[in-house]
Amino acid sequence: MVKSRDIALLAIAVFLTAVFFLKEFYTSKEPTEITPASSAGQTVFEVEDPSGNSKVYVLPKKKPEGRSLSSNVTIGDQESSASGGVKSGSKITINKNGSATKGRMSGEKHLIFSIPLNINEATAQDFEALPGIGPKLAEKVIETRKALGGFKSIKDLKKVKGIGDKKFEKIREMVAVD
Repeated sequence: MVKSRDIALLAIAVFLTAVFFLKEFYTSKEPTEITPASSAGQTVFEVEDPSGNSKVYVLPKKKPEGRSLSSNVTIGDQESSASGGVKSGSKITINKNGSATKGRMSGEKHLIFSIPLNINEATAQDFEALPGIGPKLAEKVIETRKALGGFKSIKDLKKVKGIGDKKFEKIREMVAVD
């Protein structure tokens, strides 16, 4: 009886080892490039419930022909259109008492969903989500924004010491001034 148990354990160990090596053999070592879908023509927003769980919703900005689609969101006693009050990049947080607050999605989520990051509202952490911008450069962007009284155009980012033409070209499609 002990022998059959030992044989069964050995067979399981051999099987698991084979699965491990096959997985390593068939798994690509090269990273897969993820191309985010464009948010043009859509309203992308996040809703976070009181327990901290959040979901991202995507609504078309135009009603499909022949169909009725309501893109209104009710928060408390107020109703707002998804293309007006709730716009792409918005985050609605539902509080434990049932009230809701409206904020912004993180910089990372802006990039994932191809929503331009508003450089006049972005935090240092949001800027760090942009390629080539680390914590120190993000702080310089914030300082320059304060000194200028806000950015008038995205080209004002070039006034930040550390953002030259190359870096600006990398991020220009990812940022906006609203």
